[in-house]
Amino acid sequence: MSDWFKASIDLQKQMLEAQQRALDFGGQAKNAGDAFVEAQEAARKAAEANLAAWQAWTRLWGVGPW
Repeated sequence: MSDWFKASIDLQKQMLEAQQRALDFGGQAKNAGDAFVEAQEAARKAAEANLAAWQAWTRLWGVGPW
């Protein structure tokens, strides 16, 4: 009976360790996703700044509809 109990406890420990690894991986994936969203936002801001610069340049030279 004690061998069965020890095996049961060991199995539960292994399951908890696997769940902890899954949670750790999920946290890493979330952090990577957050970094990707931040990179997308930075790219969007850069594109908007580039558009504004081109619009200002075309206004300066009178060659655009802006």
